[in-house]
Amino acid sequence: MKLRSLKVLLFLVVLSFVGWLDLRPIPATAEEPDKAKQILNQVLEKFKNIGAMQFTVYASEERIFKDLVPLNFVFEYTVRIFGPGDLKIDLPRPDGLSEIYLDDGIITYFDKTRNIYTQGDFRGTASDFITVLQNDFQLTLPGIALVNPKLDRVVEDITTRAIYVGREVLPMGNAHHLAFFSDLLDWQLWVYEDTGLPGYLIITYNKIKGLPQTHLSYRGWDLDPQYESKDFEFHPPEDAEQFSLPPFRGATNHRSVE
Repeated sequence: MKLRSLKVLLFLVVLSFVGWLDLRPIPATAEEPDKAKQILNQVLEKFKNIGAMQFTVYASEERIFKDLVPLNFVFEYTVRIFGPGDLKIDLPRPDGLSEIYLDDGIITYFDKTRNIYTQGDFRGTASDFITVLQNDFQLTLPGIALVNPKLDRVVEDITTRAIYVGREVLPMGNAHHLAFFSDLLDWQLWVYEDTGLPGYLIITYNKIKGLPQTHLSYRGWDLDPQYESKDFEFHPPEDAEQFSLPPFRGATNHRSVE
């Protein structure tokens, strides 16, 4: 009886291993660069034609410190976009929540924890504003560039090789695994089969010592939220305190808004 049980167990182990191998595509035989680019273009095209959307990003961002010590910082943010010029970003923190608004040419940063806010003028689209946040305030918001309607213009610049790795399983279903490579960075993207939306993204920064990586998980996609312009208006609480920030690139006629 023990010998029979052992044979059954061995059979199950072998069967499981064979099944696992079947799920693991071999990149050397699965390059298909055209297929990888085709799926990526379908994702970018989807975002071009959307007037409003909402999604949440869970990020694990690796940073290389002295003596090449790598540390990961985990955070999340939620993005709401309405048309070309309305944007709201929620930034949860251990001690509360911060909010960033772009509405009708006015930007607002509101620290709900301390109940303080600052405002200023900004001429440009939501995509332009995201660039300013990254360049001027080092608020990287990794992964948000995927919804930039102009992203297709720079994809070729950061892609010297593309690979369609295969199909894999993510928490929300089956996904296409795509890989793109360049001297500046390498990036891998998982796109859900049923929705054509990003599920996971890994970025490797080749020009930084230690080759740090950022891992991003996308959740809560809504490509048809019923927003109105008033949803992006900021109305400070009566007891909120206003403060000022210095001018930054991309802003015009920066001033405090009373």
